Amino acid sequence: MRRLPSLIALRFFEETARHMSFNRAASALCVTQGAVSRQIKLLEESLGAKLFERDHKGIRLTPAGLQLLPCLSDAFDTIERGFRQITAAKGRRRLVVAVPPTFATQWFSPRLGSLANEMPDVELSIRTEPTADCHCDIRFGRHALPDAHSELLMTERHVLVGAPMLLGEPLDRLLEHMPALHVLHNDARLDLWPNWLATARLPARYAENGIEFSTLEQAIRAARKGAGLAIVDRNMIVEELADGSLAQFSEVEVAGPFGYWLDVASQHAGLEYVQAFAGWLREAVMKMG
Repeated sequence: MRRLPSLIALRFFEETARHMSFNRAASALCVTQGAVSRQIKLLEESLGAKLFERDHKGIRLTPAGLQLLPCLSDAFDTIERGFRQITAAKGRRRLVVAVPPTFATQWFSPRLGSLANEMPDVELSIRTEPTADCHCDIRFGRHALPDAHSELLMTERHVLVGAPMLLGEPLDRLLEHMPALHVLHNDARLDLWPNWLATARLPARYAENGIEFSTLEQAIRAARKGAGLAIVDRNMIVEELADGSLAQFSEVEVAGPFGYWLDVASQHAGLEYVQAFAGWLREAVMKMG
């Protein structure tokens, strides 16, 4: 008979050690932070050794934790491979995800190859609006939903961008004469321009000569063509800044107040492939820094 501590406690320890955060581990496991802490404490009592040191800077692994982690990671990797082999043999599973249009085009689509490699046995169906059969909803908003497992994936990071050909012009002249490209949400302008101008300590009048767009993607395309300047979430223009099709005109960056949330209905939260998708999302966001 095997003499093993609680497999739940081992799983919670491995997830916490991977993230080096009780909060992130709790989100990944769809439980509370208190549940993670209790399982770690039970495991430490079973081993007779502390696994984490805790201080004002966060947590770090003790020598015992460093010794245990690679063994557990290898074991869980083996279990995961066996599980995937069996589920793949039974046929492909269908994952329905709702994604906002701009997020889908600017952030999600460029990473689909990575998702296909991570979940080769899952057939992905992407919607631009939540439907009754959706497993997950990536939502643009400010708050978590009370009736679902909600976690914040990323907060918007607003920067001033435009066509690279405009870089030689003085910024105040550009702001005075170039249209401000605005984004609408629920038929009202988002406060991107007023918030950015206030942070940059620049006159509010620079936002008055404007053009409105229904989506952020439309504003991004107009900015690329030199139609005006835009305040854009930096998370959505990683490729454009890298390939030089958009340029950043100021170091001023304004965070929030909106962001992108992952909402998972309670009835789907326990599905292995839903958890795998959520894990892939978190890793992809973390790689962005």
